[in-house]
Amino acid sequence: MISRRQAVSVTAAFALAACAGEGSPPPQRPPTAFPIVGVEPPDSATILEANGALVAFLDASREGSPTRDALPILTNCPGGDSPAPGPMLARYVLLPGSLRADTIVGRALVTTVAEQDVDRQHPGYFVARARIRSDTLEWDLLRSESGFWTVCNGLRFGLTAPDSLTTWRPTGASMASARRLADSLAALR
Repeated sequence: MISRRQAVSVTAAFALAACAGEGSPPPQRPPTAFPIVGVEPPDSATILEANGALVAFLDASREGSPTRDALPILTNCPGGDSPAPGPMLARYVLLPGSLRADTIVGRALVTTVAEQDVDRQHPGYFVARARIRSDTLEWDLLRSESGFWTVCNGLRFGLTAPDSLTTWRPTGASMASARRLADSLAALR
């Protein structure tokens, strides 16, 4: 059995021999990034196609949109078939997206005019607030099994509770007045 001091001496001798380069090639640097096998990065035409899916989703998300019934086929999230309540979309400006493996992250500057929450003091009822708010938001754009780009993992739009169960703030606001505000802001495009 060798002592600890001897083991350290032997290890140091091997290290010095390796550093001396006694005819051995220089050490190779390990790769810093590994390629993703089986995934081709999207080209510019593919990115434009994915952005088109985001535009279709945002257009259909506006209250009163003639394409609102298309929302279920424009979205594709596991377990996300039923739309969650979200703010009322007035308008949007598409921003450059980015790539993440086989996903395109779509971005837009959105302006919303109202939001709706559960009324904590009165179960079964809701509180809606009319206000104008702008945010930069992101959505994942993924290919569906049928090969079309779909929207996933991002904010959904639309007030879900009927006006009869909703208390609006400020006083005098309503679904109709929020919709008029959304329509007027959308016309500013």
